[in-house]
Amino acid sequence: MPQIHFILKASLHEYVFNPFRPEGLSFTDEANGLEIQIKCRGDESDSDFGHRNLELIAKVSRDATERQTNFVETLVVERIVKPDETPLNLPHFLGNDEVIDLNGKIAPGYGPNVDILPRKLRELCVSTGKEMERHAIRFLQLLRWLEKVPGPEKIGYGPDIRGGLYWRTTQENYHAVPRRKRDAFTLLVGEGLKWSDETQRNFTQLWSNTGQQEPLGHQLLREAKNIADQNHRSALLICYSALEIGVKQHISKCAPDASWLAMYSPSPPLFNILRNYLPELHSGKRDFENWSEIKSELNLVYDFTQDRNRLAHRGESIEGSLENYLRITEDLLYAFDVFEGHGWAKKQVSYKFAKLMDWGPIGGGGYLTLHDPEQ
Repeated sequence: MPQIHFILKASLHEYVFNPFRPEGLSFTDEANGLEIQIKCRGDESDSDFGHRNLELIAKVSRDATERQTNFVETLVVERIVKPDETPLNLPHFLGNDEVIDLNGKIAPGYGPNVDILPRKLRELCVSTGKEMERHAIRFLQLLRWLEKVPGPEKIGYGPDIRGGLYWRTTQENYHAVPRRKRDAFTLLVGEGLKWSDETQRNFTQLWSNTGQQEPLGHQLLREAKNIADQNHRSALLICYSALEIGVKQHISKCAPDASWLAMYSPSPPLFNILRNYLPELHSGKRDFENWSEIKSELNLVYDFTQDRNRLAHRGESIEGSLENYLRITEDLLYAFDVFEGHGWAKKQVSYKFAKLMDWGPIGGGGYLTLHDPEQ
């Protein structure tokens, strides 16, 4: 059956490989026929690690009718649309200028929008573009969670095709899919992605679970980190929400019978839950057996709760360290991941936490940003 091959491109700013990977990275989702790559554009020196010069490329092929592939070939090769196939009334004008003549010939320099496409072909492009965008976002979110790379995110969706979508049929090169102008799609993520063999194995396991998403607690913590320097108080409140939702979701996953109480309790006693309830919940588990060793760390949660209440309920200044609260929240969120079966998360906690839990060496992270290439 004829096919149309699509490719989605997005620039990655503030993003580095560490160590540098001149070959980039690639991942294939065979179930969806999707391939995702991150690689350098043009020449890149080892010292830059791909900084400010990387792009994400997603590829997929979709079955199409012979009539649809013929339409695409004529459009991209000859820059002609058949008058009886396009929904536009010909000739077509942009202001006072004729940009598509009566016979369907497109004027030089004019980039037609998506309205030029037959309805079913347009629907195929729109649905494929949205699907690729969704997979690309999920890919980066899971990867940053796995590698503990911080960064805010802002994702915008619109009714039409993304600016970074290209297609081809039998041609060697890809051509831009006709599209409307719309709000930008952006995603900010962190730097320092290693994409080691171990990372690839762990990522494949995450990806194969189609219901797996980056936990909300991690997303909220990332937001808190991103504003910590500019807005100390807001960062503290968001960080506390990250820990609170992390505790609730962890209990819901590990103790389904208690999920309703955990999720709908307006302000659960985090310190008591961590100190008294979790040891009962995870009794006998190898990865949990040194939990009593982190008593001093859990005391930070008590102080955190007191400072959160001072700020949220009385408008008073906090007495503790926001940096410590961010750290213990991150450690606990990744610890919850470990207890839920994600062994790789042991490498993402702080050195002190890992040593107390006897989890061995830790990893690290940086800062990565993904922007829409049209911006």
